[in-house]
Amino acid sequence: MKSVSFSAMKISQRTTFHIVKASGKNILTYLQGQITQDIQKLSLRQAIYAAILAPQGKAVTDFYLLQTQSKADWAEVMFLCPQATALALVERLRMFSMGYELRIGKVSSWKILSVQDDNVDDWLVKQGLPKPEKHQLASTHDDHVSVLRMPDLSSHGVWIMAEHLSIPSNVDESEMERGRILRGTPSLGIDWTTKLHPLNANLIERDGVDFDKGCYVGQEVTSRMHWRAGIKKKLYRVQLDAVVEVPCAVLTSVKVGEITSLAKGDNEKYTGIALLPIEVVESEKTLRTADDNSVEIVGICGE
Repeated sequence: MKSVSFSAMKISQRTTFHIVKASGKNILTYLQGQITQDIQKLSLRQAIYAAILAPQGKAVTDFYLLQTQSKADWAEVMFLCPQATALALVERLRMFSMGYELRIGKVSSWKILSVQDDNVDDWLVKQGLPKPEKHQLASTHDDHVSVLRMPDLSSHGVWIMAEHLSIPSNVDESEMERGRILRGTPSLGIDWTTKLHPLNANLIERDGVDFDKGCYVGQEVTSRMHWRAGIKKKLYRVQLDAVVEVPCAVLTSVKVGEITSLAKGDNEKYTGIALLPIEVVESEKTLRTADDNSVEIVGICGE
């Protein structure tokens, strides 16, 4: 039998994320009228990425949503969201829940662990942990543990959510943050804020919205932006030859956008995430930083 080495395994606790749990009768029906993605795409084996909006269409938060239990018309779900927006998510979910018997709250006792390596599936088996299927955002659950296929550094990674985790970290969370930037995955609170409509933060490209699912809070504004060409900005992956301090202005002859995240890649270049006007990018104008570093557009985040 081939020997498997786990020496390159990267393990890090994710302190910048938080877990919110919700459960109750007909909760999936309730959530269908609240979130931007179609709840019918959610199952015990498949998580989804989505956002929840204020009535004016601005984001309360984005999140990954897992279904952790299901029986008859009762279900339990887990929101994996930025730590800074967890309380706002709980308050927003409770706001429109009149008529439903739901339990909604932050779960501070659970830990979130990111594990990255080509041999992550063999590692899960060795640890006695459940193994999700191979596709993106596949999820699986066993007792008080949930595992989500959500890469940071490569296509071979999972996040583990559990109340009791005795697995020690061996890399700093900043290494996982570097992986996020190199992959071009935007982060709420860093690359965009709740003041920006999430369609301008690549909610479509990240498969976080469904335009055929029917009504939800904020849906009218979101649909109007989509169908009437109201999306004016996007988050782009950019590349620079030299390091800059972020946030950093992106210029043509005037400031047109901003680099919000930056990390050094293996090719000695620097990869970043930048919020830029679509019209400027499509015009192929020369983009530079204030200290005259060339800014190259690599692609759209999420594509």
